[in-house]
Amino acid sequence: MSPERVMLWLLAGITIASFATWLVQDSVLDAAVTFSILSCVVAAIWGASRYEKTLQFSGIKNGGTLNILAFVVVTAGLTYWCIYFYDFPLVGSIVGSIGTNAYIWWTFAMLEPGSPSL
Repeated sequence: MSPERVMLWLLAGITIASFATWLVQDSVLDAAVTFSILSCVVAAIWGASRYEKTLQFSGIKNGGTLNILAFVVVTAGLTYWCIYFYDFPLVGSIVGSIGTNAYIWWTFAMLEPGSPSL
């Protein structure tokens, strides 16, 4: 079976599981959350199983792992800073830190000389 066909079957299964969640729990929000979480899990497993293609399509080349590690460390530091100094709530601090760091990383990536990866 081709990889594209496997992905279509996985997405069909996710959709069916989401509709089943909607029918059983009578909540569209639970169905949407189920669809989102299962889609992220399938995408992470699919990306890990096709590591070379994932690196090629994402534009991560030399130093990509170090860049990701630095992003995680800076996000954790900014989250701790927001909670400790400003008494922000935990989830708001995490979401705000990820958004802020993603914007800064993307801006600097676009300012680098050469061809942008996006």
